[in-house]
Amino acid sequence: MKYPPIQWVIKNQKRPNFNDVGKDSFKFIRNVLLHFPYFDKWDDIWVKKSLITLYSNKPQFIDRFLTKYEFREEFKYRFWEQKYKRMTYMSINFPTEYSMNKKIFLKDISTEKDGIKFSLVFMYNVLETQVDRNNVNLEIK
Repeated sequence: MKYPPIQWVIKNQKRPNFNDVGKDSFKFIRNVLLHFPYFDKWDDIWVKKSLITLYSNKPQFIDRFLTKYEFREEFKYRFWEQKYKRMTYMSINFPTEYSMNKKIFLKDISTEKDGIKFSLVFMYNVLETQVDRNNVNLEIK
């Protein structure tokens, strides 16, 4: 997340709320997948406050994200899919309760398809900043 092209894309997005919610959502999905590799399927992945804060004295990012966005309205996001010549719409839903014993499933925040597409579009935007458009025709197939 500290990689300069990632910071540039986050800062220069023209979409409202992307700087805050989009960046945080991307980082949340990344951190959950990285720190909880115990699950085989997206729909099985869950976290809860007691698990997230088990070994930490101070709030880590996943805990801060869930606390910050608890009870918030869903975040709607759209992007153009060149291959299909259409806009794709997705949403990120935030938990209605974040407590010590309440499981929060990743599938309830975002479907696997939407979560992966959201992450790929974000990373595509980062990679696109690193390519000289005059010499390369970059297109997702």
